[in-house]
Amino acid sequence: MTLVIAIPSIDFIVVGADSRAMLQDAGGTRVEINEIKKIVKIAKHVVVLLYGVVDQANYIVREFDIENKGTDGVTRVAKKFARFCRKEMKEIPRESIPSFGFIIAGLDKHGSKYSIPNCYTLYSQSGFTLGLPPYPYVVEGKPLLALFILQRQYKPAMQYDKLCKLVGQCIYDTVCVDGDVGGRIRVGIIDDERGFRELPFSDIRNKIEQWGEPLIR
Repeated sequence: MTLVIAIPSIDFIVVGADSRAMLQDAGGTRVEINEIKKIVKIAKHVVVLLYGVVDQANYIVREFDIENKGTDGVTRVAKKFARFCRKEMKEIPRESIPSFGFIIAGLDKHGSKYSIPNCYTLYSQSGFTLGLPPYPYVVEGKPLLALFILQRQYKPAMQYDKLCKLVGQCIYDTVCVDGDVGGRIRVGIIDDERGFRELPFSDIRNKIEQWGEPLIR
């Protein structure tokens, strides 16, 4: 399973994900992989976060990344990506489409800068119709503990360090109680000047308050 998170602030957005996936063959044998990359940059100021059936989601994102040259801004990219997903899936019977989804997160342009954060949701079982989250933040996969933490600790216009710590903590705390979420914790930031960049793992580890015997080193 998965935990993916996107949280906007005033003029930037922080995203995070675990790295665990369960793969199963036709005989029912399951293999746990802890190095799945679930945050994929598809424009300078836009990323896609993946959850659900990993192989199908990865295929669509890779194919779209090849096609999406020269388009930036999260709203433009999200609409283009939704059309692409519908085109890719139109030949497959609805009941045969696997369950997977995306968060499209990033910045829209305002004047000369990319400074308006936005998030969109896209899910295979809803026919890849773009959605808007009910909260300022978006959490998908195994969201319950993260939503509980965010409802208690999230504040609008949080500064960079505090927001990165909050995202990392939500993922870490879920790892502690849910074996379907795990592997390396990844946190990244999208801002106008540098676009998307992933934080070094050492920075994430140092921000997180770990339980008892540390689970990440």
